[in-house]
Amino acid sequence: MNKKLLMLGLGLGVFLVGCQSDPVTEDLQSEEVSAVKNVKETNVNKIHEPGFIGAIHEPGFLKNGFEDCDIFPIYEGSKDLHVAKGEVMDFSDHTHLENLRVAGELNICGEIETEKNAIIRRNGEMTTVGLAIIGSEEEPKDLVINYGGHFNINGALVVTGDLIINTGGTLQFLNDDLEHNYLWVMGEIRQAEYSFMQGAYNVYEEDHDHDHEH
Repeated sequence: MNKKLLMLGLGLGVFLVGCQSDPVTEDLQSEEVSAVKNVKETNVNKIHEPGFIGAIHEPGFLKNGFEDCDIFPIYEGSKDLHVAKGEVMDFSDHTHLENLRVAGELNICGEIETEKNAIIRRNGEMTTVGLAIIGSEEEPKDLVINYGGHFNINGALVVTGDLIINTGGTLQFLNDDLEHNYLWVMGEIRQAEYSFMQGAYNVYEEDHDHDHEH
């Protein structure tokens, strides 16, 4: 993946819906529920602009999210990472994957990229302090959050395909940090009834940004 994709700025916003107990399969294949979107040329150009990121490299930014960030190891495993139910994994620096499935707990301090779809399975939880990028400008991919799953972020989340939050799933921006929290979805935000988007963050759209807070 082009390293310039990491040149992304941080900001913040939020939506809130409700809660429901309808089960959602943890084996959801997002390829079946989402068509690949054409990435707008303006978006592709924006992601390469210098200075659009920067905050995660400021002294103390990562520490504000994870006090023990310094002792998190660097990920050196397979390109396919599956965090099983009951497992807890912590990683720092730059984590680059092809496939990501989280059924347990995954904590990222720094930057994480996935080349394909990322799926937060039933009751799985992923927390990122820094930058998370799903897919690439050449091959847009989806972030899927299933029933009971949580994707927590303090920093910037870029989804090049669709953001799919199924019933009972939650996307949570942490710390109400409008200066650094940022959401950029190049495809569509697809929320089931009684799914959740919470916190304060900036939303990037083609011609301008919007603040959201709930």
